[in-house]
Amino acid sequence: MTDNRLIIDGYADFLCGWGYIGKRRLARALDLVHREAPAVEVQVRWRPYLIDPTAPQWSESMAGILQQPELAEELAGCGPGSAADNRLRARDAAAQEGIEGDFGARWRASSWAAHRLATAALAHGPQVQDEVVEELYRLHFVEHRDLNDLGLLTALAERFRLPMPPGTGELGAGLVYLQPGFEPDDPVERATREALLTGRAIGVDTSPTFVINGRTAVAGAQPAELLADAILAAPAAGRQPEEVRRLRLAEALLDRKDPHGSLYLAEPLRREHPDDPNVRSLLARARAASASLAPARDTLAELVAQYPDDGYLRELYGRTLRRLGDPAAARELALATALTS
Repeated sequence: MTDNRLIIDGYADFLCGWGYIGKRRLARALDLVHREAPAVEVQVRWRPYLIDPTAPQWSESMAGILQQPELAEELAGCGPGSAADNRLRARDAAAQEGIEGDFGARWRASSWAAHRLATAALAHGPQVQDEVVEELYRLHFVEHRDLNDLGLLTALAERFRLPMPPGTGELGAGLVYLQPGFEPDDPVERATREALLTGRAIGVDTSPTFVINGRTAVAGAQPAELLADAILAAPAAGRQPEEVRRLRLAEALLDRKDPHGSLYLAEPLRREHPDDPNVRSLLARARAASASLAPARDTLAELVAQYPDDGYLRELYGRTLRRLGDPAAARELALATALTS
C-alpha cells in the first residue's frame, strides 16, 4: 500500500447473516491492520446490497417461508450451500464472532428502508453509520424484529437524528425498493439508489463484499486474517473526475443489461453536461435499450447530423428506426455498414 489513506466500501444486506458476521470480521481485520501499519487511516462506508429486492411491503414470517424451498434458497443467496446448511453455519460463525443470542432471522422483510437509514447516517460520519448498521443487524438477527416496521424505523431515525422514513401508515411499514411514493427530489432515496447501482456497476454480486480503495474486492465473510492481508496489499485509490467516474459506471450498467439503472446514474450528467457528446450517446443507447425509442431516435438524429462519419452512432440510429418501423432504417444501416467495413 503506497498511501496511508484507505477507504473500504462494505456492500451487504441486513437480511444476510453473513453480512453481520463479515462486519465483525472486518473489525478484527482492521485491528490487525492497525497493529501492522499504525499510520494507516481507514474509513469504512456501508453500502446497500439487496438479496431479496422483491420483498413485499408487508413482512412475512420466516416460518412459512421455509416451507417454500425455492424462496428459502433465494434468501440464503448470501452464502454457499443449501439454505438449511447455511443457517446452521451462520449460527456457529456468529457465536464465534461474539454475537450473542439466538441468532437467526424470523421475518422476510424488505431491507430498503433500513438501507436508507444507514445511507443517511453516513452524513453524520462513519462512526455513526457503523452504530446504525450494527443496531439494524442486531434487531433483525438477535431481537428478531421486523426491519420494515414503521415504528421501529421511526424510533431509529429519532434516536440517531436521521430523516424520517417514508411509509404507509395503515400498514405500519416503510416503502420498499422502487415502490411509488418517494419524493422525486428525496436526497436519501437518490443517495441510496446510487450506492446500490454503483455496486452493481462494479460487479458486486454477493453479500458481503468489501471493496478496498475502489480497486480490490473481497467477496464473502472471509477470515479476518485474509481481509487484513487484502487491505494491506491494496493499491492506492485511483483519481478520476466525478463526471468521468459517473459516466463509466452508467456505461457499465448498460453493459450489464440495466438501462434503467444506467439512466438513473446518468441523470446528473444529463442536467449538468447536456451538450457533451459522450453523455448524449450514452443516454441514447440507454433509452433505446429501455424501449424509450422516440427519445432515443431524436437524440441519435442530432448526433448523426453532428458526427456523420461515426459508423457506430449511425448503426444504433438505424436499429432504433427499424424498431420504430421507420423505412429510413435501411438507408442508415447501409451507411453504417459502409462506414465500418
